[in-house]
Amino acid sequence: MFKKIGMLLVTVLGGALLVYSATRSLDFIELTLPPDRKILAYFGLAALDGGLVAWLLSYLYGSRGGWQRAISILMVCVDVAGAVVMFTLDTLYNTGKAGMTKAMTPEELTNAVLALSGIIALNIIATIAHHLTDPDKLREQAEEEAFAKVEEATLKQISSNADTLAAQLAPTLAADWMNQTRARYMAFVGTGKIPTIDATAQDAAPLMPVLASEPKAKPFSLSALWAGLMNGWRVSDGGGRNFQSVTPPVGGVKPKTEGENFTDAPAG
Repeated sequence: MFKKIGMLLVTVLGGALLVYSATRSLDFIELTLPPDRKILAYFGLAALDGGLVAWLLSYLYGSRGGWQRAISILMVCVDVAGAVVMFTLDTLYNTGKAGMTKAMTPEELTNAVLALSGIIALNIIATIAHHLTDPDKLREQAEEEAFAKVEEATLKQISSNADTLAAQLAPTLAADWMNQTRARYMAFVGTGKIPTIDATAQDAAPLMPVLASEPKAKPFSLSALWAGLMNGWRVSDGGGRNFQSVTPPVGGVKPKTEGENFTDAPAG
């Protein structure tokens, strides 16, 4: 219980002193601003006492990896030094103005303003560096660099393979061109004409496969079917003689053979 009370008292003490330091720093920052822009002093305070609290919390709970933790603890020290310098300068300025101490010279005020600007600039740079050194971002950057190396190596290999392929195909293509040119000239031998050579490369039209035509079905004819049926029958003439057609079958009807005789109808 006493341990918790001690931690609470230390926290309250630090908070009270931080408020005092912040008010003195705010007063000094307002001296560097025109009357209509005094509100901007609160934003400048973020680089001093406000930055001290922010970087401390970042170091304890938000920083990951060696880079982020190093940046956070470094900025805690910078902001502590800046807060101490600013509230000290404000105290000296006001006491000198009241005649209690020696008044600050313009050169000293100039150095104080430059120191304040430097602390603000360091906070901005540290904030950017803190985001850039995030472990997840560093891993993404490493992966992107690895992918870039793979792509570059692939392009180099393609270029090398193209040279090898050209060396392999060039003799074959040159020989093919020579054979075609020879055949073109030989076709004009004895004609007294000189063939013209088209130097423009053209793609040959692809050969279309020749498909075998299917036999067409004969159209159906009723008259042809009837003629075939009539020619296939034997007709009796009443004298006992039979007649058989010698006309070839029509429409696929098979004619009767000699052994396939029809029995005459019994006489009435």
